Amino acid sequence: MSLPPKKSETFDLEALEFRKALDLMQRYLTTGMARVLLSGLLPFTTLEKASEALAQAREMGSWLQEGGRLRLPALPDLLQTLERIWTGAALETKVLGELLKGLRAVVRARRMLVALTERPALFRLGQRLPELDALLGYVEERIDDDGEVLSTASVKLSELRHAKKEGRRKVELALQRLLEAGPVRKALQSPQIVWRAGRPVLQVKPEMRRLVPGILHDRSQSGQTVFIEPQSVVEKVNRLAEIDGEIQAEITRILADLRQRLHQDKAKLERGFQGVAWVDFTLARGRLVEKLGFTVPEMVEGGPLVLREARHPLLLRPLFEGKADIEEATQGVVPLDLRLGEPFGMLIITGPNTGGKTIALKTVGLLTLLAQCGIPIPAAKGSQIRLVDGIYADIGDEQAVEQSLSTFSSHLVRIGRALSRASSKSLVLLDELGAGTDPEEGGALGYAILETLLARKVPTIVSTHLGKLKDFAYQHEGVENGSMAFDSERLQPLFRLELGLPGESQALHVAAKIGIESEIVQRARSLLGQRDLTVEEMIDNIQKTRRAAERQRREAEDLQQTIQGDAAEVRELRAQLDLREKTLREEAEHFVEEELRAARALLEEPLRDFQNAPAPFGERARGLLKLIEGLLSRTTLGRRREKFLEGVKKGHLVFVPKFNRKCKVLKIDRKRRVIVAEVGAMRMDLPFDEISWLQPLDL
Repeated sequence: MSLPPKKSETFDLEALEFRKALDLMQRYLTTGMARVLLSGLLPFTTLEKASEALAQAREMGSWLQEGGRLRLPALPDLLQTLERIWTGAALETKVLGELLKGLRAVVRARRMLVALTERPALFRLGQRLPELDALLGYVEERIDDDGEVLSTASVKLSELRHAKKEGRRKVELALQRLLEAGPVRKALQSPQIVWRAGRPVLQVKPEMRRLVPGILHDRSQSGQTVFIEPQSVVEKVNRLAEIDGEIQAEITRILADLRQRLHQDKAKLERGFQGVAWVDFTLARGRLVEKLGFTVPEMVEGGPLVLREARHPLLLRPLFEGKADIEEATQGVVPLDLRLGEPFGMLIITGPNTGGKTIALKTVGLLTLLAQCGIPIPAAKGSQIRLVDGIYADIGDEQAVEQSLSTFSSHLVRIGRALSRASSKSLVLLDELGAGTDPEEGGALGYAILETLLARKVPTIVSTHLGKLKDFAYQHEGVENGSMAFDSERLQPLFRLELGLPGESQALHVAAKIGIESEIVQRARSLLGQRDLTVEEMIDNIQKTRRAAERQRREAEDLQQTIQGDAAEVRELRAQLDLREKTLREEAEHFVEEELRAARALLEEPLRDFQNAPAPFGERARGLLKLIEGLLSRTTLGRRREKFLEGVKKGHLVFVPKFNRKCKVLKIDRKRRVIVAEVGAMRMDLPFDEISWLQPLDL
C-alpha cells in the first residue's frame, strides 16, 4: 500500500488550513484506522504515487456513480488493537469480534476490487491487499460474530459443553421432582428455580427452611425469603462447576493457539488493516466525486498550474455536512480561475481589502495539497495541478509570541524560510508582501525578494497593496499582474481574479461608502494627486472593458463547448450504432450456430446408429456428421471462439451463454476440449462449444 510520508517540513499546512479541510472528510469515513490515517495524512512527493492516488479516486467516483457499493463495518483502530495483542493483552470477546469483522473487511474488499479489472487503479489496490482467506477461515471456525469461542473450535470443547448442558438438565429435572413433593412445595415462597453464582437455589420461607435440607446461600432484603441449594443436587452441581473449569481451560488453550496463529500472519494482518484504512479513505474520496460533484484534476510535473472554477473547501462546509445541495452551497462562493506557469511563473495580485486576495492564495495552496494527497477538489474539469516538492506560505499576521517577534518580524521569518528552501519545483505564496513597516522600505524589500524568487524560477503568487510592487510585472519578463475585481459604481468587491492589470486598493471608495465625511474623502483625493487619480480611473475603465471582453470570451467558449459536446454525442451515437450493428450481426450468426447445434443434437444419435450400417448408408451417415461439424467450425462465431479459447488461462472469466453469466476458469483440458469452471458455488466441466467470447450488452 502506498501511503504518504508521516511528516514533512516542506509544506506549510497550518497557514493553508490543511487539517481543517481534511476534517470535513471525517463524516465519509467508516473505520477508526482511516480516521487515524486522515489525521496524519501528508502530500505525496512523487508524480507516480500522487497520480496513482488520484486515479484511485477517479475510478472510485465513477464506480460509485454507476451504482457500485462496498460497505465496510464501523471498526475501531485495529492496528492499535494488534499492538496490544502483540504485547500480551487478553483476547477479550469484544476484541475477537472486532478482529473477525476486520478480517472479513480485508477479504471482502480484496475480492471486490480485484474483480474490477476494467478499473486498473482499483484493481491494483485490491491486489496489494494481502490474501487472508485462510486466516479468516481459521478464525471463523473458532469465533462467532460476538467474539465468543464456538463449540466447534475443538472436539473437547464440544463434548464439555454438551456435558454441561446435559448435567444442568439433570439438575433441573431433580429439582423439579423435589418441587413436586408436598412438604417442599408448602415451604416455598415461589416455585421458580433461581441460579446464583452458578448454583441453583429454591426460594424458601424462613420459618419452614427445615423442610428443605441444603446449603443457605442468601437472604432477601426484606428477610421474607431464604435461598437454599437442596442437598440432593449439591454433588451434581459440583460436577457442573468442575466442567465449567475444564471448559475455561480449553477456551484458554484455544485462544492461545489463536494468538499464535495471528502472530504467524502478523505482517499480513497489519498490512491488511492498513489496506482497509486506505480503501475506506478511497471510498470517501470517491464520494466527494459522487455526492459533492468534486473533480479529480490531472497531475503534471513541470507543467502549468491551472484552476477552473475553483472554490475553497472551507467555504463549502454546508455541502460537506449535507446541509445544502451543490447548487445552494456554491451559489454564494465566487469561483477562482487561475493559471501559473507558461508563459508566466509569478503572479502579483492587487486590489481592495476584503476583495478575496488572501482566499485566492489559500485556495491555490490548499487545492494543490489536497490533489497531491489524491483527494478530489472543488473545481471544474480541465483543472491541472503541478506537482510541487514544497509549499512555503506567508499568510496571516500572527505575532510569533513564543519567539518574541513582532508581526513584521514573523513575516520575515517565514519569507526567509521560503527563500532558503524553495526551488523551481516549489510553490511560494506571499500575502501582503512588504506590509507591516514603512511603505517605502517595505516596497524596496519586497521588490528585492521578488527579484530573487524570479531569478531562481520559483513559482510564486504574491498579494500586495504597494505601488512599487505593482510595477514589477511591467519591468520583468515572466511576471503577470492580476487584480481582484471591484464594482466602482456599487462600491463592492466582486471577489473575481482578473489577469493583465494591477488593481487599486479602493480605499477612498470604501471610506466614502462606509460613511466617512465627504470633506475628508475629498481632501484625501486632493492630497493623492491628480496623476494618481487619473491612473486609477484609467485602470478602472480598462478593467470594465476587459470584463466585457471576458464575458464575450466566455460566451464564445460556452458555444464552442456546446458544439464540441454535440459533436461528441454524434460520435458516441455513431459508435453505439456500430456496436449495435456488430452485435446484431453476431447474434444472427449465433442464432444460425444454435440452429446447427440443435440439428446436430437431433441427428447425432440416429446417425451414429447408421455409421456401422452397410454401404453406402454408413458412409453417408458419417459424411453428414462431418458436414454439420464443418459448418459449425466454419462459422465466424466458431472461428472467433477458437481464437478466444487459445488465449484463455486459469483464473480468467469466460461467458457461458446457457447460464447467462461469467464464470471463473479453474482448469483447462485442451485435449478433451473442456474447461473446468466455477459456476456459483459449484465446479462444472464445460465443453469448449459452450464457452463464448461474446458477452451480451445488457449483462
